[in-house]
Amino acid sequence: MAFKTVYNLELKRRDNEKKIIALYVEMKDMMGVLLLCVMTFTLYPRLADISSLKDVKNDKLPATDGPSIEDRLKSLVARTVDDIKLCSNACDTYVKKRLLAKVMLGSIWDAKLLDFVGLFTKRRQEFEFELSVHTSQGVDKANVKLDTIGDEAHALDKKSSLPYFSPDEGLTLDTEWTS
Repeated sequence: MAFKTVYNLELKRRDNEKKIIALYVEMKDMMGVLLLCVMTFTLYPRLADISSLKDVKNDKLPATDGPSIEDRLKSLVARTVDDIKLCSNACDTYVKKRLLAKVMLGSIWDAKLLDFVGLFTKRRQEFEFELSVHTSQGVDKANVKLDTIGDEAHALDKKSSLPYFSPDEGLTLDTEWTS
């Protein structure tokens, strides 16, 4: 029974070591959302041209619910910076612990590390949500403008109807024919 207990504690310690690596991968994935959308890549300029928000002109315009995308992302980034610092400090503390402390406190560290994984998953979803809200607002505005242009083009078509020959009526100016 003592061997089984020590063995389980050692497995928990090894699992925690893997969780630290997984935490850094989760942080990278979370930041990847921003990297793809905000930063200009120097190695891949074509990718940066496609996916960068650097040239977005309406990032300071207020959204329908109030704050602009810039303000919303600033507060989210500030919270994320604090989370990354806390996580980094916790991981550093764990790594610096002696082997016996890691083994004996394995389940406590397991819970802490899992909380950080969940937190970074949540932050990534928040970044994706904010960027998708901003994108959908832009698409809605573009659709309104396209509808207006379509209506104006249709009105111009009606005004400049072309004459055509009808066997029953002769030469006719009919708006039905041009539609």
